[in-house]
Amino acid sequence: MATTQKADADTARTGPLRLAGWLFVVTVALALLTWQVVVQGPVTALDWPLHVHLDARQPEGWLMELAVLVARLGQRAVTVPLLLGAALWATWHQRGPRPLLATLTGLASLAVMGTLLKVAVGRTPPVVGVDVVSPGLGNVVDWAVSFVSLGAVAFDGYVSFPSGHSANAALTYPLLALLLFGPCGARPDPRKARIAVWWAIVPVAAVGAMMTVLDYHWATESIGGWLLGAGVLLVALLVLGERPHRARAACPDLEVSGPGATG
Repeated sequence: MATTQKADADTARTGPLRLAGWLFVVTVALALLTWQVVVQGPVTALDWPLHVHLDARQPEGWLMELAVLVARLGQRAVTVPLLLGAALWATWHQRGPRPLLATLTGLASLAVMGTLLKVAVGRTPPVVGVDVVSPGLGNVVDWAVSFVSLGAVAFDGYVSFPSGHSANAALTYPLLALLLFGPCGARPDPRKARIAVWWAIVPVAAVGAMMTVLDYHWATESIGGWLLGAGVLLVALLVLGERPHRARAACPDLEVSGPGATG
């Protein structure tokens, strides 16, 4: 029992550090990708030829309908209700605010960071037919003025990078899996949590792929969306107190009870 308690205590200390470490890695990767997009570096070299290839080979009929349906799995109209519903359910079962607080933190962080990054980079979408980037803090100022000023002209700059749908999916489906089956979830089950997290990769990958296949976004924009969503997911997990690598971890909001409990 003492060994188990020591292991749990070690995990409680190292878990947040691991998440913070991964957050640093993801942030650096997103920063480097953003820099490459802004300077039109070699990382973006395949964006244009891939766009030309896909633009001439758009799916038709039921294939188009299926592709659009998959892409819509990244829409906020889908992702926000899913997350909020699961968060409220988990909060009710856990008798603690962490699931809802983590979800709101993730959604708010993604909305703010995603919007600021899109506006600041100012990249045109593939549908325009040119790949132009007009970055600058002036974009953010113009957007902010149009956002807060009554009667102001709407911001008319381009906001294609990163893909919001890809970012929404990268946050939503792994977090949804943990809100359902993680230690702080509605129905904690380590085995189901691991399976659900792995399966969550499917809609995340599919949404990002469809954003490029349907020519809504450049390929690097889908990758940027994945990185942004992954970063925000890690922030949400830090708030949640989730330690998915530790199957026996308990939600920090719960008081341990039973023969081996101390308190």
